[in-house]
Formats: sequence, structure tokens, C-alpha cells
Amino acid sequence: MGHACSKKSTAEIKPNQPAQAGGAAAADGKLKVALIYYTMYGHVKTLADEVKSGLEAGGAEVTMYQVPEILPEEVLKKMGAPPKPADAVLEHGMIDSLPDFDAFVFGFPTRFGMMCSQFKSFIDGTGGLWMGGKLAGKPASIFTSTGTQGGGVETTILTAVTQLTHHGMLFVPMGYSSQDVLSMGEMHGASPYGAHAFAGPDGSRQPSALEKKIAAHQGSHCAAMFKKFTGAGCAGAKPKIAIIFFSAYGHVKTLSESVKKGSESSGAEVTVIELPGKITTADGKNSVVDQSVIDSLPDYDGFFFGSPTRFGMMSSIMKTFFDQTASLWMAGKLVGKPVSFFTSTGTQGGGTETTAMTALTQFTHHGMVFVPIGYTAQEVLSMDELHGGSPWGASTFAAADGSRQPSALELKIATHQGSYFTNIVKKSIA
Repeated sequence: MGHACSKKSTAEIKPNQPAQAGGAAAADGKLKVALIYYTMYGHVKTLADEVKSGLEAGGAEVTMYQVPEILPEEVLKKMGAPPKPADAVLEHGMIDSLPDFDAFVFGFPTRFGMMCSQFKSFIDGTGGLWMGGKLAGKPASIFTSTGTQGGGVETTILTAVTQLTHHGMLFVPMGYSSQDVLSMGEMHGASPYGAHAFAGPDGSRQPSALEKKIAAHQGSHCAAMFKKFTGAGCAGAKPKIAIIFFSAYGHVKTLSESVKKGSESSGAEVTVIELPGKITTADGKNSVVDQSVIDSLPDYDGFFFGSPTRFGMMSSIMKTFFDQTASLWMAGKLVGKPVSFFTSTGTQGGGTETTAMTALTQFTHHGMVFVPIGYTAQEVLSMDELHGGSPWGASTFAAADGSRQPSALELKIATHQGSYFTNIVKKSIA
């Protein structure tokens, strides 16, 4: 969409606020990316080199680190692990320097469908940055390797997004921005979540030419997306944002009103689209809105989606809406669009987090950039009263019978989400 740019913002970076471009990058105008990985048998290192080449081709200045090994040398020898690469090791004392980077790419092998313990140990060491909100608003992308087909290709990255979300970091997937991900001509890794290689159960298979090509694409794609979300944006921009929601008993609708209030207070032009509670069928296809609504989606700069939970994930009404967007998916019309999510649940621990987390699958396949709130709202940390809201986004507890209404605290978090997200969107438009 076209927007008239005015003077660039020079707002001071503050903890628990959306991160601006790093100070060093502001001095020389070059995007500074930290590519941080762990490799045991070399597969992830091979992919990392390709991702780095793509980032650099896209104009980024890349610093590559490997995380510290936590296994003893004698154990590694028994496992047949080769010597470590020559890249610098990101020791614990260096973690405080991470906020100097504008963006991040993380790479690690799977261990039982999630990240390996070596990389988790590194993430666990970033608690001080989390407390200060030092990484909030920073974009990040992820790549991986697995021993087998279907052995963590998607879940290794999906579960790693929990780490980004608690930091308030943006998740930048590839989606299908590379047509090579769609290839059925040979066995290959990679998914909408990120680049990937099959290592084989014994680690003997090396990344293929196609897998390396996709990794290089992820690098170049990230360079473009990182620039989009770390720039100063247009100070005078008025982003066009759609709030699309379904509300069965009014709880999500109430949250949407606060989200809208927050978004408009930060300068957005907001369109509200409430999905009806009925799925219609015509010509063998289900729908909840007219196709003209779907066709208009690329005109927006960003999206909020809201849905009550149904057994820990979005409702069938919202799922039908996403199913209607297949034509946009095929044309890549929503790639790079920022998105945020809010929900309601009947009970504590009944989907506050998983409803948003599983909705991430829909965003990822479209290549949309997920924007969580992390802990940028101090109210999410409150232990003074019962309340919804999580690093994933605003939420409310409706009670099992729907009798509880959103509290003032929950609505405050929703308003914050509206404002916070809008400021991220404003940075992304030129």
C-alpha cells in the first residue's frame, strides 16, 4: 500500500517497548544480523553458511556465532562428532551484547521434535535480557535439521517460537516465498517455517543442493523482512489494519473493541470484520464471508485475529475463514504482512497460549510475520488478581458457562496490544 513518508523517527529505545534499529546500525545504515547456531555433525553449519550468504547478498552485515557445547569431549568422540567449526563461540559473558544487533537467525538440530539442549541452554542464559525487555520487537527466523522425514521438520521450529514469544520477538517464517519448498521432484527438507536438511538416522546424509538453495533464499528473504521491520518507518504513516474476529458470547468482541481503541490511539485506520457464527456451503465449498472480503485482505498493512478457543485451538468459524484464503496463499499475497492474535477461554490454562500458538500454523503457511506482545505490558506479569493475557497476546477468562466478563486489567492488556502492534506495523511501511 502507498503511504506518504515524513521525517524519520528518532525515538529513544526503552526497555519493554518495541525495539528500534540497533544503535550501531543507525550509525552506518547497515542491517546488523547475528546468526547463532549449534551443530554436532556439520549439517546445521552447512545451512548456516548458505543463510549467511543470502543475508549478505541482501545487504546485511552478518556476525556468526556458535553456542557453547555442553557435552564433554569424550562423549562427543564416542558419538563420532567431528571437530567444531572455527566460528566464534558465544560465551555467556557475551550475551549482553545481543541487543546491539537488529535481528537474528537461529539454527539448531532437532532432538525429539524440538531444539537441542545445547541451544536451549543458550536461550536459558538470556533471562537478564528478558527481564529488561531488551529483545522485544526484534525480528528472528529459524532453520533446522532432522534425522528423518517428519522427525521434527516443523515442530522443532514451532516449539522454538515459544522462546521468541516470551522475549516479545517477531517470528519471520519463509512461508512459500521460495517455490523450491513446493518441489516434489526429490526428497528434501524445508518447510514454511524455515530451511532444513535431512541428516539421515546416522547423520551420513549431507544437505542437498536444493536444501542449500532454500537456505540461501531464507537468508535473502530475511534480509528483506528484517529491513522492513527494523527501519524507522514513516512517522506520519496511517497504517490500514483489519481486526477480524469471531465471538460466540461477546467476550472476544469486547476484547476487539479495546484492541481497536489501542490501535487507533497509535494512528491506525482500523476496519473491523466480525465473522458470523454460521458456516455456509455452496458448490462444495465452506465459507463464512463473501469472497470480496478475502480479495480485499492484501490491501491492509497488518491484521489482528481474534477467536475463542475450542479445545485449545481456534474455532471452526475462524478456521473456515483461513481456509477461504487459499487463493491468496497460492499467489503469496500475504507474505510479510504482520499479524497479532487475541483469544478467550472458558478456564485458566484452557487455551490461553495454545490457541494463539496453533494459529501460528495458519500465519506461517502464508509467510506472515507473527508479532507477540511478550511482556511489553507489565500487566501480564500481575499476580494480584485472576486475569487472562499472555506473551502471545490479550485474552480473557469467560468461565465454563460464559458468565465471566473481561476485567479492566484484561481490557488494558488488549488496548496495549492494539497500540504496540500498530507501532510495529508503522515501522514496516514505507
